Amino acid sequence: MTYLIDKPEQLENILFIIGPIPSSIKSLAYDSRKVTSSGCFVCIKGQQTDGHDYIQAAIDHGASVIIGTNKEILLEYYYKRPDLTFVLVRNSKKALAQFASTFYKDAHKHTHLIGVTGTNGKTTITAYIRSLLNALGTSTGSIGTAGVWDQHEEITFERSTPTTPESADLHEIFSHLHQKGTTHTVMEATSIALHQERLHGLQFDVAVHSNLSPEHLDYHETMDNYREAKMMLFNQASKAVVNIDDDGMAPDILKSFEGELWTYGLEPDADVFAENIRILESGTAFDLRFQGKTYSVSVPIYGMHNLSNVLAAFTTCLAQGHLPEEIIRACPYIEGPPGRFQIIQAYTGRQMILDFAHTPLSLKTLFKSVESFTYNRMILVITGIGIREPELRPGIARAVEGIADEIIVTVDHPGDENPEQVMNDVVAGFSDKPTHLHLEAKRGKAIHKAMSRACEGDLILITGICMESFQIIQGRRVPYNDLEEIHSYLTKHAFVTPS
Repeated sequence: MTYLIDKPEQLENILFIIGPIPSSIKSLAYDSRKVTSSGCFVCIKGQQTDGHDYIQAAIDHGASVIIGTNKEILLEYYYKRPDLTFVLVRNSKKALAQFASTFYKDAHKHTHLIGVTGTNGKTTITAYIRSLLNALGTSTGSIGTAGVWDQHEEITFERSTPTTPESADLHEIFSHLHQKGTTHTVMEATSIALHQERLHGLQFDVAVHSNLSPEHLDYHETMDNYREAKMMLFNQASKAVVNIDDDGMAPDILKSFEGELWTYGLEPDADVFAENIRILESGTAFDLRFQGKTYSVSVPIYGMHNLSNVLAAFTTCLAQGHLPEEIIRACPYIEGPPGRFQIIQAYTGRQMILDFAHTPLSLKTLFKSVESFTYNRMILVITGIGIREPELRPGIARAVEGIADEIIVTVDHPGDENPEQVMNDVVAGFSDKPTHLHLEAKRGKAIHKAMSRACEGDLILITGICMESFQIIQGRRVPYNDLEEIHSYLTKHAFVTPS
């Protein structure tokens, strides 16, 4: 076991080790189903399950080392299996991160880490930074809601969480990216991941802040707890890039951060700020001010919120040592993530946009982004989310009331809830029930409904968690993809040729 213990903090976390020192460890897992022969199983106690309950299953799968925090249970199994090794630790989440780092040969130390946190914009900022750095010649991968990407393409990895992977998975990804020649990795750092120590032991070159508004309070309970969790990222970073326009969290970072500090925004007191903003058919143009100089910039993005995200990415590249002139030349190559204001070109005569907006604030922001578009009618798909707090659903209806000509209400990730109830929760938020309101529980059918209601010259907005490859239904991940549903409709109605 000593070969897995090579850091002082690991020793500080270990209370005792009993059993023989294994000759080798071939795998590291926190899911007993993924344990292999001569594997190490770390017992994680979560909100719904306790890894200690699966020790026997891990042993049956070939585990030779068991790490946990329950002394009585570990000793009980040791008396049954003295041929195995049992490690008692103070904190199993930290232990998983520490042992994963060692198991994957500290691969994270071979990449420059950039962490992005905030309520909205994390996924888009991450994609923008990745695409800009790659355009600047820096081999950059990314990790987050949009999946795992190296400098060239998306990589297939089974997700352990929707956004920030568990530490063991994270270190495996770092190892893979290192083997692919990736020198920089930008990743989303969620408040829950930070609170749960998934990023324990990582040192970030840059921590990027977008904004803070109420979310995940079912987990954090209070806004103070939510803010404190996100602030943890800046305790692990050498540089900070801060949105000075955000009152929710920026003042705390500016007050407490002791490293190199960069600010961005739409106000002149930011280090990097935008003015003279023009909305074009091809995107957005603006004047960028930095160190007393003005630069003309054009980017193929839409919406003021995305302009803020561009400024975050631009400032991060500056913090990485790139010159403003170099970054401006790379701006035409900036790319957003799938499902973030994704324009679908295949529906002849109609405009069609996929967007991840699924909160009242993000929907309002989306509507501002399409104000420059010319169209006859707006056909809108909105969604209630079964695995989120029910009290959030009525706000979706309030945010869209009076905006669209036709509204289709559907459900994302119904989970264990009745989809009809989820939709009714959303509809309850309308002060006056819209005349052209349609309810369709299955998301694919809702998209087909929206497309069928659109006439030439109309705009179709499909909102919700539209970049996932599955829907969570009764505890199962059922394969599902918005783009496949769109393609199916277009093919059926002869707008495209089947591939």
